[in-house]
Amino acid sequence: MKKNTSRDVLVYEIIDDYLNQLNSRNVMDYAMLEDKFHEILSERIVESFKNIRVLLIDEYQDTNLLQESIYFKLAEYVKNNNGNITVVGDDDQSLYRFRGATINLFTEYPERINEAMGIIPKTIFLHNNYRSTKSIIDFTNEFIHIDDRYQISRTTNKPDIIPTENTQEGLPVMGMFRNTLEELSTDLTELIYDLKLNHDYHVERHGKKYNLSLKKSNPSITVLTNSPKEIDTYNNKRLPYYIRDSLTYKDENITVFNPRGQSIEKTEIVSLLCGLILQSIDPDSLVENQLDNLPPRTKNTLKTWRKYVMDYVQENDKELLEFDDQVNMKELLEDIEGECLILSSESSENELYFNMLLETIIQTDNAINAEGLLTVKQIFWHILVPIASGAIDIDDDMFDVNLDDNVNIMSIHQSKGLEFDIVIVDVGSDIFSNSSATAFKRFPRKGGSTFNLENYLKDYSKISYDYDKISGLDKEFNDLIRRYFVAYTRARSILILVGLNSMRYGYKGDFQDKINIENVATGWSRDKVWHWDSLNNLLNI
Repeated sequence: MKKNTSRDVLVYEIIDDYLNQLNSRNVMDYAMLEDKFHEILSERIVESFKNIRVLLIDEYQDTNLLQESIYFKLAEYVKNNNGNITVVGDDDQSLYRFRGATINLFTEYPERINEAMGIIPKTIFLHNNYRSTKSIIDFTNEFIHIDDRYQISRTTNKPDIIPTENTQEGLPVMGMFRNTLEELSTDLTELIYDLKLNHDYHVERHGKKYNLSLKKSNPSITVLTNSPKEIDTYNNKRLPYYIRDSLTYKDENITVFNPRGQSIEKTEIVSLLCGLILQSIDPDSLVENQLDNLPPRTKNTLKTWRKYVMDYVQENDKELLEFDDQVNMKELLEDIEGECLILSSESSENELYFNMLLETIIQTDNAINAEGLLTVKQIFWHILVPIASGAIDIDDDMFDVNLDDNVNIMSIHQSKGLEFDIVIVDVGSDIFSNSSATAFKRFPRKGGSTFNLENYLKDYSKISYDYDKISGLDKEFNDLIRRYFVAYTRARSILILVGLNSMRYGYKGDFQDKINIENVATGWSRDKVWHWDSLNNLLNI
C-alpha cells in the first residue's frame, strides 16, 4: 500500500489488530478459509480430489479472484480425468461487487480458462423463462436495455429472456404512487391484505377492467426495498414499519417477516436473553461501571436490558443464578434458555434472533474460555458489548422458515435466488427530491465506497484491468441496474412498483414548477433521458 500517509498507517493498525485478535482466539474468517484452501490445493495433490470428474459452479457472476483461483485448481483434477467443467451464472444478476466479486471473471470466462488451462468452453444461453408471465418478461427485457452504456458490460451476444409456449400473458406491471408515505402505506397495506386473502381487487385502465386476485390459496408476497429497516437513523418510521404495523392491526393471523428490519439489540427476545445474562453476572453494575470507553448507545442498551429483565423477574417471581468472576456460560445458558422459550416461539423472527445469538454466544465461549470458564469482563467485551453496540448482523443462511406463509419484507440482495407470486418493489417511498443524500440509491453522482476500495487496492490485485477502463460512476450505475433487474425478475404473477408521486410527477423547487427525480428504477438512463415518462407504461392503481 502507499506509505507515509496517516490513512495507511491506520489501515495497517486495524488489519494488524484484527489478525492478532483472530490468532489469539485460534479462529479464521471466511476469506482466510478460502485462502488456506487455495494454499493446500497449490502445494500438494489432495488425494480425495484425484477422482473428480465433474465440477459444477453456480452463481459464477459473483466470483472473486481468489475463488476463481480455487475453481481452476479443482478444474485441473477434472481435466486430468477427462471430465466436465460447467459454470452457471447471469451477469445481469451480479450484486456482490462490494465484497470483491468481479463481473469480468464471468463475462471473460472463456478467455480466462483458455489462458489458464488450455480449455475452450462451449457457451450455452439459457434464455427460456419458466417463472414469470409474459407481461413481466417484456417489462424486464425493456428495463435491461434502457441504458446503452450498460450493454458494454454484458456478455457478448446475450439474447433476451423469452417465455415458454405455456407462459400466460398475465396482468400488466403495475404502479402505486401517492403524495405522502402515510397515504402510500395505507393503500398498499389494503392491497397486500386483499391479495393475501384472495379478495377481489378491481382496477380499470383505458376502459379495460382487471381483477388482481390470483384466486390462489395463500399466495406468496414480498416487498423489496433498498433497506428493510423499519426505523431510520433519525428515528423516522419507514414504509416497512407501516406495513408491519397496519397488517398486524388488521389481522393478527397475517405474519410479517422482516428479520433485518429491526435493530436486533432492541428486540424483546434479545433484551430478555442478554438482560438475563447481564443481571446474572453483574447484578449491581459493579463491573459495567469499570468499563472504559463504552459508547453512549451501548450504555443505553445495557441499561434498557437491565430494566427489561428486572421487570420480568419481578413479574414472574424469578430467581437468577449468581456467579462470581468466573462464569460457566454453558451452565448459565441452560438456565436462561428455558426462560426464553415462550417469547422465542411467538414469531419466526424471535426464533431466528434467539437461535442466532445463542449460537454466537456458544461459539464465542468455545473460542475464548479457559477450562470452561469466562471472566465477567470477557463476557462484557466479547459478548454483551458487541451485541449492545449493534455489531451482530443477521445471517441469511439461518432463515429456516416458509416464506410463502408470510408477508415478507427484505432487501433486494436478500431476495436473490428466490421467487414469489407477488413482488412489490419500493422505488422511492423515502425520496422527496433530487437530493445528493439519496443519489447513491437512485441515480449515482460518484463512484462510491466500493470503487474507492477497488481503486485503493488495484495495484495489488492480479486482475487485468480492462475492467478498470470503466469509471467508478459507470460501475455504480451498472450495479444499480443489476439490482433492480434482480428485483423485477423475482415475480411470478404480479409485479408492482411503489413510491411517492414525486417519482412520477416531480416536485416544485424554489425557481421551477417541476423538477423530475432521476431514478434508474423508474426508467432513467445515465444520460438523463427518462424512457418511462411519468411511468405511464405501468397500470397505475
